[in-house]
Amino acid sequence: MDSGHVVSWFGLPAGRSPSALLRSLRRVGYSGGPPAVFREECLFLETQDGRLARGGCRLSIRRTGQGTVWHLSGPEGERQDPFEGTFPFPSLSPDTAGVPPPASTLADGRLLLPLVRLRSLVSATPVQSSSGAAFLFRAERFIAAPPRAGWPKGARSVGLFTVRLVGGDADAFLRVITDVRDRLGLSAAAGDTCRVALLALNLSEPGAPLPDHLRMRPDDTLTVAARKVIGQQAVKMRDNLAGTIEGEDPEYLHDLRVATRRLRSALRLFAGALGPRRADALRRDLGWVAQRLGTVRDLDVFILNLREQAQRLGEADAIAALLTAELVRRRQPARVALTAALTSRRFQALMCRLDALASSPPPRPHPGAHTLPVAEIGPVLLEKAQRRVLRLGRTIGPTTPAADLHRLRILCKRLRYASEFFREAFGDPASGADPLADYIRTMVRFQDCLGEHQDAVTAIGRIQDLAKEMVQQQQIGPEALLQLGGLIQVQRDIARRRRGRLVKLWSRFDRRSVRKQFGVFSKTCG
Repeated sequence: MDSGHVVSWFGLPAGRSPSALLRSLRRVGYSGGPPAVFREECLFLETQDGRLARGGCRLSIRRTGQGTVWHLSGPEGERQDPFEGTFPFPSLSPDTAGVPPPASTLADGRLLLPLVRLRSLVSATPVQSSSGAAFLFRAERFIAAPPRAGWPKGARSVGLFTVRLVGGDADAFLRVITDVRDRLGLSAAAGDTCRVALLALNLSEPGAPLPDHLRMRPDDTLTVAARKVIGQQAVKMRDNLAGTIEGEDPEYLHDLRVATRRLRSALRLFAGALGPRRADALRRDLGWVAQRLGTVRDLDVFILNLREQAQRLGEADAIAALLTAELVRRRQPARVALTAALTSRRFQALMCRLDALASSPPPRPHPGAHTLPVAEIGPVLLEKAQRRVLRLGRTIGPTTPAADLHRLRILCKRLRYASEFFREAFGDPASGADPLADYIRTMVRFQDCLGEHQDAVTAIGRIQDLAKEMVQQQQIGPEALLQLGGLIQVQRDIARRRRGRLVKLWSRFDRRSVRKQFGVFSKTCG
């Protein structure tokens, strides 16, 4: 057994000193060496989507009087590596020199972002049981602060008592945990130091599962399920709001935009259960937010694609650089407008209305589909959404207008979102019981292909319009237009290849075996 990863956390009430705790344990056969007492400043890091925590790791930078080190805890135990750099810092690329390899591997190219800061007084004591098992007791009291805010004045410190198995077996660890709980009277903490600190600040942990009260259940009525879906997406909006405003990682903006889209789709799908007038009013305000999010996100995607595609055409590299610089310049006012919207009273009021809707009691029961459990009514709603997709999708071919393909993409998104809304009602994705998994996966491939086709078609028009404006403003000469042919041809090639794939991907999706495999659609489906 890997003793280095066997650890448990307990709350440490005010007034309970580490030395008093150890004296109590000595009475039942434990002995401890001299404690190491020190002050420590710690900065936890995580990717925007919580990849390190999902891999069982915590990454931090810790500074004491002895110096500054990387600290990584995970399935392989704990390790420390020298840290060279400025502390604290805004963010790090996972391939930055010195980042422990397990963390950089789990990050998979995502930025390592500051998550929470701590100032701690730590007492670390080596302890041995009568059976010879070795432990490390770590008692700490800390104050926590958001990564970019000042240290709170007058904040109450948080106490945490950590027991780590250093040498011995599982039975010895269970015995010491029992003694800590029963003889010392300590209660289990809500998690490790990082999680406890985030809870103390009322901050969400990246990638954390949704609260249990928002999980959809098969016996939920449609009116209850609809409110849970609104609550789920409102939580995701709020989780990505601060990161979008700060603008450090574009994935925050992407996820905020997706949550906004899902909310608009949910308000359309559940309008009858939520109240059509209320749903329409919320959709209008979400459309206002979505337009500003989309402007910046579309520029981000266009800039990224343009840079990558220009590398294939050496002769067009110069004009591509000029176009990219102009797009970056135009992005700044779009970012200012987005930030103004997200910090406005109108947006704050919108979030309050979403929260109020999610937490509102369902209306008094009355006969109708809205009182049926989602296990019954969900398949009917999914079948309706699927029928719209099939009706248009079965008409696509080599000459299908781009506008029709774009419309098909929108319908596919609505079907996908609806399927994901009801996913938990038809199984338990966390345990692997997910009858919709293959269906959604097949649909996503087709939808992504449609999206890449639409991006290429849109890029052709954007490049042409942008170049004409730059010529009129004498930012580039007419001769430079000749170099644009290569860039436009790249977009045309992408669109042509994606059209070629669409028919094949559609045939994989439009199959009875795919549509019926999860056994939830009605008999009229397919």
